[in-house]
Amino acid sequence: MSYKRFMRCLALLVLSASAALAQPVTAPTYDEAEAAKLLAGEILVRDAVPTGGKGVASYSFGVVDAPSDEIWAIISNCKLFFQFMPRVKKSWVKTEPGVGEICHVELTMPFPLPDLWSDSSHEVREEPKGHYLRAWKMVRGTYHRNDGSWTIVPFGDGTKSLVVYTVDTDPKMAVPNGLIRLGQNTSLPEVIIRIRQRVTALRAAAPAAAAPAAAAPAK
Repeated sequence: MSYKRFMRCLALLVLSASAALAQPVTAPTYDEAEAAKLLAGEILVRDAVPTGGKGVASYSFGVVDAPSDEIWAIISNCKLFFQFMPRVKKSWVKTEPGVGEICHVELTMPFPLPDLWSDSSHEVREEPKGHYLRAWKMVRGTYHRNDGSWTIVPFGDGTKSLVVYTVDTDPKMAVPNGLIRLGQNTSLPEVIIRIRQRVTALRAAAPAAAAPAAAAPAK
């Protein structure tokens, strides 16, 4: 291959990569019947194809009665996941050279399954404004693979949001994939429910935190 042809191919690759990165953050498509379910507060769950055909992959999505900026402040804060995410008993953030920020999460599993943990790096995007994506990829942990993402996009007039939670996982445990999939699809809607509850709890706590202290009685 000539130098000019090589540089032309390289330029095309760069342009293609840039175009891919510039793609807007989008949510799953749904039909009218599913839209009615979402408006009624239902949470939809769909199976997906796991990476390499091993483990399980699925995603859930539902409407949360809050603008996307408010929800983003919740799901982007890994160190507080233990306060509200289902089965999360510990979570914190650390920084590693060459990797950047790492989110550490430990899960409590039902007996007799062993507890699980993972350290994950993450990518954050906002394209366009108000459309958020937080994708994570496992660096190490008690899984062969544990990747996933959060997507938040405005819903309706923007006072509500569509929240999408995806998981692509293959835990290191001697359990049939069918059983793992059953547990995953049962817990996925609970994640969206916990986000709704977190929004409500933080809103209720905000006026109390902002209220001025009572004046001391005069002597």
